Amino acid sequence: MNAPGTVVYAGQQEPVGICYRIVMWEADALPQSSLEEWKDARKDLMAAMRDAGIKGARGKLSGLEKELHELNCRVIEGPLATCPRRALTCTRANALALLLAAEEGVLGFRVGACSVEVLLQAGEECDLVAMQESWKRSTEGVEWCSDAICEAMMPAAAARLQAEYRAADTLSETIAEEEAVTDLELSPFHHVTVLAREAVEALQPAEGRVMVDATLGGGGHSELMLQAGAEVWGIDQDPAARAAAKRRLAPFGDKLHVVAGNFRNAVALLQERGVQSVDGLLADIGISSPQVDCAERGFSFLNEGPLDMRMNPAAERSAADIVNTAAESELADILWQYGEERASRAIARRIVQERSKAPITTTTQLADIIATVLPRKGKQHPATRSFQALRIAVNDELGALADLLHTGLSLLRSGGRFAIITFHSLEDRAVKRFFEQVTRPEIDRPEWPAPRPNPDYAAKLVFRKPITAGEAELSANPRSRSAKLRVIEKL
Repeated sequence: MNAPGTVVYAGQQEPVGICYRIVMWEADALPQSSLEEWKDARKDLMAAMRDAGIKGARGKLSGLEKELHELNCRVIEGPLATCPRRALTCTRANALALLLAAEEGVLGFRVGACSVEVLLQAGEECDLVAMQESWKRSTEGVEWCSDAICEAMMPAAAARLQAEYRAADTLSETIAEEEAVTDLELSPFHHVTVLAREAVEALQPAEGRVMVDATLGGGGHSELMLQAGAEVWGIDQDPAARAAAKRRLAPFGDKLHVVAGNFRNAVALLQERGVQSVDGLLADIGISSPQVDCAERGFSFLNEGPLDMRMNPAAERSAADIVNTAAESELADILWQYGEERASRAIARRIVQERSKAPITTTTQLADIIATVLPRKGKQHPATRSFQALRIAVNDELGALADLLHTGLSLLRSGGRFAIITFHSLEDRAVKRFFEQVTRPEIDRPEWPAPRPNPDYAAKLVFRKPITAGEAELSANPRSRSAKLRVIEKL
C-alpha cells in the first residue's frame, strides 16, 4: 500500500542474479534516538550474520537476515511511511523519480514524502555508495541522512518487489506519453503560472473537496490545489502539457486525474467518468508560454516555424489551412472579429495576392507579408493582432469559452466557485457579460413597468472587480500584465 503522493515506477528489465534494495531518507525525518537504536541493533545483527556466514550456518543466517529486515521495517520504514512531506517537495520528488527511471540497472522504485526505495541490479564494478551519493546530489535543497538501508535480494524476492511496483506504477504512463509526443520536437514545458495564489485562494481547495482545472497546462494551479489537500481533475487538449503536468504532479498519486480533451467539454468529460458535481472550477484561458516559445508549434512570429497554431496537434485545421484556402472576405472577418485589426481588409487582400504566387507556410513568411501592409510603429509588431486572430480561429477559443461558461455552473455544487483567468478583451468581455447575467437577481427594461426576476440568476460575485497581477508578479513575468481573474460562487 503506497501513501498518497508516492511516485512508483517499475522498469521492463527482469531481475537476474543478486539485486539490492536501497532505502534513503531525509535528515531529521526520524528521531535521533530511533536511529541510534537501529544502528546498535543492526551492528549486532551484522556481526552475528558474519559469524554465521563463516561457519556456513545457512539456516541461522537466513533467520538473522529476516530479523534484520524486520528491524529495518519497524524502526525506519514504518515511521517513514507516515512522515509528512518535508524538503523533498512534489517537484523535487518527481525530478528524482525521472533520474532514477533513466538510471541503468534500476528495476523499480518508490519515491515517498521524505524517502526513496530503489530496487537495483548492479554490475560487478558498481559502487553502491557512490551511486547513492549521486542520487542525493541530484536533489538540490534536500539534506539526506548519511545512513541508508542496503539489502541484498535473490532474483525471486526482487521479482516479487518489482511486481508490487508494477501494480502501483504511477510514472510509466507519463513517460510513455512524453515519448509519444517527441516527434513534435517540443521544448521543455516550463510554464509560469499566472495569478496562481489569487486563483487558488479564491477557489478555497481543501481536504475532501473536488476541484477541476479545466486548462491544466504545466500544472501550476493544480499543484497548489493538491497541496491544499483537494482532489483535482485536470483537463488539457495538448499532449505535451498533459505529459509535463503528469510528470510534475505524479507525487500526488491518485489525488490527480488527468483527462485529454477541450475545456469546452469539461462537464461531459467528467460525467463520463462518474463525476457529477465538484466544489471548484478553474479555467486559465489562452495560450501558455511553452506553446508560444516553441517555434515548431507555429504560434509566434519571433522565430521561424510552420504556420500551425493548433493547441491540439491532432486537430484537422491549422493556421496554414486558413491562410491558404479561406476566401478573402472570410480572412478579413477573422482578423477583424478576433484580432480587432483595423487593417483587416488590406491584410486579407495582400495575403490572397501572395498565396497566389506560392503557399504561405511559415510564421515569418506571414509576418513579413503583414508588415508590408502595416509598417511597424512603437513596440508592438504589426502582425500581433493578426496572429492572435488566427490562433483564436484555429482553436475556436471564443466558442470553447462560451460552451464552458454555459455548462460550467451545472457542474458546481451549491457554494462551489467558478474562476476564469483571461488575457485579452474579447475573452474578458465574454466572461464579464456572462457573470453579470447569472449574478443579477432582477432584470429591467424601459418598456416594463417594474423589474422582473432574472431566470438565469444562479450565482453571486466573489469580487466586484477583476483581480490583476501585482507589482512583484509583473516584474517576474511581464506576460501577466494582461491577465484578469473573475470569480463567482454558485447559490
